[in-house]
Amino acid sequence: MEIHEFSDPVLTCAEAKAFEGELLESEAAAWTAMQQAGRALALAALRDYRELREVPDRLRILALVGKGHNGGDALLACGELLAQNPRAQVQVLLAVSKNMLKPLAARALGELGDRVRVTEVPKECSAGTLHEQLEAVTDGAGFHFCLDGLTGMGFRPPLRDPMPAMVRAVNTYGKIDFRVAVDLPSGGVAKSDETVFQADFTYATGIVKGPVYSFLAAGRVRYLDLGFFLERPLPEVKERVTTRAVLNPFKTLRSADSEKRVFGHLFILGGSVAMPGALLMSVRAAVQSGVGRVTVCTPESVARSLAPQVPEAMWVGLPEGDEGTLCPAGWARIEEMLKKASALMIGPGLGQGDAVTALLKQIVARVDLPMVLDADALLPEVIELLEGKKSQQSVILTPHMGEFQRIAACSESQINNAFLLEFSAKYGVCTVLKGTHTRICDGKHVLYNSTGGPILSRGGSGDLLAGLLGGLLARPGSELMKVAAQGVFLHGAAADAWARERGQHFVATSEWLGFLAKTVRGAL
Repeated sequence: MEIHEFSDPVLTCAEAKAFEGELLESEAAAWTAMQQAGRALALAALRDYRELREVPDRLRILALVGKGHNGGDALLACGELLAQNPRAQVQVLLAVSKNMLKPLAARALGELGDRVRVTEVPKECSAGTLHEQLEAVTDGAGFHFCLDGLTGMGFRPPLRDPMPAMVRAVNTYGKIDFRVAVDLPSGGVAKSDETVFQADFTYATGIVKGPVYSFLAAGRVRYLDLGFFLERPLPEVKERVTTRAVLNPFKTLRSADSEKRVFGHLFILGGSVAMPGALLMSVRAAVQSGVGRVTVCTPESVARSLAPQVPEAMWVGLPEGDEGTLCPAGWARIEEMLKKASALMIGPGLGQGDAVTALLKQIVARVDLPMVLDADALLPEVIELLEGKKSQQSVILTPHMGEFQRIAACSESQINNAFLLEFSAKYGVCTVLKGTHTRICDGKHVLYNSTGGPILSRGGSGDLLAGLLGGLLARPGSELMKVAAQGVFLHGAAADAWARERGQHFVATSEWLGFLAKTVRGAL
């Protein structure tokens, strides 16, 4: 499974404009694409709104519409929202007069007919005046959705009147539940600039435009794949975005004569007396990953307490040091047991100290198995050992931003895609840099993930990801970049399903496990 089979290019605005120009050269093709975008946008927004609450029957929608295609996308999304919710109310604020709309945007407005209320905003309008109008339209109840279709990839700052007032008005109007940008948030890049539309979600329709990942106002970026890259040669770019096709290998039946050895044997090293919970969550994720067998090596006292909680795994208690952590005295037994392993995952709850570091260095220097290094295993002196081994094994690193700064000896301001590519190539690893826009890099490509959200901003979510990645990597024939993309996409997609059912706030991290299988099977 080559990378292009489960990812699409991320393009600059100029590249995207040129690509769309060739693909959608006729008005009919452009209109079809706009209809697809509008429908996909509406359905995605309805789905993601459920992280806040169930979609109300009398949905109130506000659309900010400019003269171009993004305005047309927003208008057609309003039409789909009305189709899904016939009792919805839609207020359209036009930044230009109707006769200045581009042909397809005008057609999209015409499709709505008298089902929406349309207001042409005068150039001299103030944010205060718009506040009063928004209050009057809803009798003070506000809006459930606000769609930003003011500007698109052809935008050149600054915003022209009345758009600054429109953006300021909605940014400061506290009675909007859910703010959605089409492709790029209107206005630019600075979060502190009140004339930049502050989105909760930005939906990239058809093509992801690279600048969106640097727009602090973009919120969560979602790729709505419209099939633009199916029949045309793919642009050769280093930056890409994962598509749902990454899950295709899990959509087939297992062979009737399957048995556990076919699906690999993962060894996990982690845990300490101080942090047994991190190990427990990793092990639970690993046994749900589809791997055939899981063996856990942890300090003796930890093994005794955790083994009854996950009987599906085999638990091996090893000598523990003075701090209740693994120590070099267990190396001989580890080395012998690893002869049966197909992959190794190290880190969750491991703890720190000289004894742990010595054991880690011994393992990384002498073991050639595919491995995942997570959490406490992410030490500079350990990573340095990988540079001379990069042609011999497959290694996935799973740092968050702080951990990456530690192992790469850099500041956050230095960490761009070029830096990530250089680091991953130097050490021969696949780096999963966790964050708002998680990036996966193998030294050749940077792959953006488009799933997951704030529900994962709680202790233990990284431990679940590490266990999932370890289980996937242990399967015979696994490919490094594909495994990393699958694990990160699944981790985020299950979290999205979890948030839609339970909300973002009052949940426990281990609940995520109940949504993993549902995500693959398409139940949510």
